Amino acid sequence: MRRLTVVVATLGVSLVLAGCGAIPGIGPDPRIEATPVATVICPQTHEAGHAEAGLVPSDFTAVAVLRCDPYASWEDDDGSWSGALLERLEGDLEPVLAALASPNDPRSMGPCTAIGYLSPELWVEDADGRVVRVAVPSDGCGAPKSVGLDAALAALTVVDETFTPESLVDSAAATDAGCATQASMLILAGPDATSGLLADADIPDDQVIGEDALIPFELPAWPEVATVDGARLCDYVAGLGSTRSPAVTGDPNIFAGVRELATAEAQAVLADARHAPTAPSCTDAATRWVVVHPSLVSGQSQPFTVELDGCRRLVDPGLQPRAASPELLDLLTPAG
Repeated sequence: MRRLTVVVATLGVSLVLAGCGAIPGIGPDPRIEATPVATVICPQTHEAGHAEAGLVPSDFTAVAVLRCDPYASWEDDDGSWSGALLERLEGDLEPVLAALASPNDPRSMGPCTAIGYLSPELWVEDADGRVVRVAVPSDGCGAPKSVGLDAALAALTVVDETFTPESLVDSAAATDAGCATQASMLILAGPDATSGLLADADIPDDQVIGEDALIPFELPAWPEVATVDGARLCDYVAGLGSTRSPAVTGDPNIFAGVRELATAEAQAVLADARHAPTAPSCTDAATRWVVVHPSLVSGQSQPFTVELDGCRRLVDPGLQPRAASPELLDLLTPAG
């Protein structure tokens, strides 16, 4: 399947906030020659020993530009991913090197627009395979300087690209099954001490805001048991990864499969769930979830989510946490 890539042609990860300049006046270009390293890290981290961006060394024989896009997307048989894309560009490098060698402008005394700038994350490789991380020339306010770098990069040819997945955004299997990619455990926090908010007793009477003011719409309610004629169960597992990248760690949970319940089983599940008590305080992490989509004679009902381990909470259609009973967990836990 052909990839879909969000390429920020001249944007990368270094965020420079332009303010009203500090240390105005003319001075030497603060950039120094970058130190060659053995390999590119995309995206670049700022841990100990990270490569500092600088000027291309004068004795560096450049053969390629490497461009890192840390906000790319990719599509394969598993679905759509977010992650980092590293491109190798070759061609006439002289215009690129000339643009990168342009001096920084002197720091401005202002005014400068108080906005953020993303400067390109670029590397240059030499004939020996060493790479240097390069700093893009900036104007007096810290913004990327207009030196023709965009056009010079656009004239090069992308000869290779490597995508490193971080998180599965849309699972193809989940979409085909009519399920979401991830199980949501969104819980509506109430104004009480157990939720970490102030209790009504701690707030002056003239400052208490009623629930009807906080929530100007009616939350979904449980359907009547007799109106349910089946249910679709969407299963989720923590850290499942994928066939493409089983070590992906960006997904707290991911779609694992789908099951169907017949009318009698679906009604038994709903009858138990409707009477679940309020969940006690708990911080145990779950590793398995199921989202129940009741099917009604008149159409689909609001789904609800159940943790099959951990705190074993049930989040009802109104987003309130409840305690799932052992009987309900038995009904919802996959066989085997």
